[in-house]
This record gives sequence, structure tokens and C-alpha cells, in this order.
Amino acid sequence: MRRQCPICNKKKGNCHFPTQLHINPPCLEYQHTWKPAGIKYKGTELNVIHGRAQIRLLGIRYNMWLDSTAQRRYVMDRITDMACFLRKNRDLSIENSLRLIECTLDPLLAFSGPVIIWLEKEFKRLTAAFVRCNKEAWQMSTNTSTALFNFPKDQGGLQIKMPRAITCPAVWGPLTRCCQFDDRTRQLAEITYKDALKKHGCLDMEDLQFEANS
Repeated sequence: MRRQCPICNKKKGNCHFPTQLHINPPCLEYQHTWKPAGIKYKGTELNVIHGRAQIRLLGIRYNMWLDSTAQRRYVMDRITDMACFLRKNRDLSIENSLRLIECTLDPLLAFSGPVIIWLEKEFKRLTAAFVRCNKEAWQMSTNTSTALFNFPKDQGGLQIKMPRAITCPAVWGPLTRCCQFDDRTRQLAEITYKDALKKHGCLDMEDLQFEANS
């Protein structure tokens, strides 16, 4: 038997709900989540959602807890869909398949790269899925070595742009333009950087990143 959670509005089995008696209890995942109620604007009651509900803001799937799991899952699903499409459509030429990846997956990674956080384990899965997509585009076996895509072209490799190389320009591009066309922004960034080094007692950027993550 499946029941609908009043918070997340998803239908789940009885094992996902608490056993204590309650008229309509939320599921275990959202039992401690607060949902606002009674918010009105000019006498009209507004629809409200709880903080962990997935919303889409400017094309990014997020929630109020800054959880980007939905966006990461969306990116992985699109890459998987592209790999399946290329595998089923072997009549496409290699050039057209690579062009298709360049026009779809590259903008997908660059668009959401600066605003979502990828854990190291998930980023490795993303890179593996991206390489799998390129193998399908080149009509290669899945057992083909991944190193072939990392080697430079002058050494016999294919030298494709990996996800890290796609997201980094998207992250640093806006900051670079701000520093390039506004000297005050550059000065402010340098002052903040020096203050951070002095505050944490670090010698360089690597030490500062280590202290910030610890």
C-alpha cells in the first residue's frame, strides 16, 4: 500500500512513514521539515512549498537548502540519454556525433558548472559518463582505454575537452572579465586575498584552500 506525503507530495510505501498514530504524517525523509502556511497577499492565500522541495530558478534545479542534487542528477541523465542515442543511431557519421556532443553536452556543463557543487566521487562518475559518450560518438568499444582521449593529438591521442576543462572557463570567465574591465574589482580581490592569507596564517593559495576546506 502506498501513501502520499503531505510535504513532498510523493507516493511511498508504508515503510517510509512513521509508525506512531497521526492523521496524515509526513514521510521519514521530511518528518522534520517545516512547511509555511497561512501566507497571504492582498487577501489571497499563496501556494507554499517546504524548504527541501526542488525548484527551478533561472534554469537551475535547486532548493532552499542549497542542495543541487536534482541538477547533478539532471546533468547525468542527459549525458546517459546522449550515450544511448548515439549507440542506437550508428548511421550518424563520427563528425556529426561529435558535433552533437559539442552543441548539447558542453553548454549543459558550462551553464550549471559555476553554481552547483560536484563532489569528487560524483565528478568522477560524470567524467566516466562523458568519456562513454565520446566512445559511442567514435563508435569505439566500451573497453577502449580512456587514456586515448587524454593524450594530445600530436602524440596520437584524441585530446577531447573533459568536464573539468569545460566548467573551469565558465567559473573563472565572469571574474576575469570583472578584473579586466574594472580595476577596483581587482584591487578589492587582492586585498581580500591578502587578508585571508594573513588571517589563516597561510603562505600561498594552496594552504588557504586547505584551511577553508578543513
